[in-house]
Amino acid sequence: MTPTTLTCTAPAAPTDRSDLVHDIRLRTAAGTGNPTQDVPQLLAHIEMLEQRLAAAEAVFPGITQLTPGEPVELTIFRTEYEHGQLPLGLYTNRDAARAHGEDLRTREGLPTGAILTWIPDFGDAEAIEELAVFYPGEGDEMKEDSSTGYLVTPLTLTAVYAPEAEE
Repeated sequence: MTPTTLTCTAPAAPTDRSDLVHDIRLRTAAGTGNPTQDVPQLLAHIEMLEQRLAAAEAVFPGITQLTPGEPVELTIFRTEYEHGQLPLGLYTNRDAARAHGEDLRTREGLPTGAILTWIPDFGDAEAIEELAVFYPGEGDEMKEDSSTGYLVTPLTLTAVYAPEAEE
């Protein structure tokens, strides 16, 4: 049986998923054998890897763009009550953490016509958010119950300790 050689060449900086496998050539020594018999198996394996990468990216946005040797940082989100006194859950995205807080506040009961909204401490994407409840007051005025105590706090995780980052 003649050995099959697989050569994969990827572009320096992939711009989309179709660039991940830029060039695949199957060759056999001395032109014998059937190099195409492994192609369906190879394509199925590539499809499985693409699905795994997509799933990883959905859980941790940016994880598939990591460069070997570079520091790794991921952000998770903690739902908590009363500024960390009671951690309630950790999530890979802000929406899931918010849903947890909203569910807990809703179970406590809400006034008719109440609206739940998240208010950030400041205008940064890494801001802590607190759940606020607005409900109808007199006339068209909305009243705020700003003391729900439910928070979503972003937490940055790092894979290695960097002493210079502490300064």
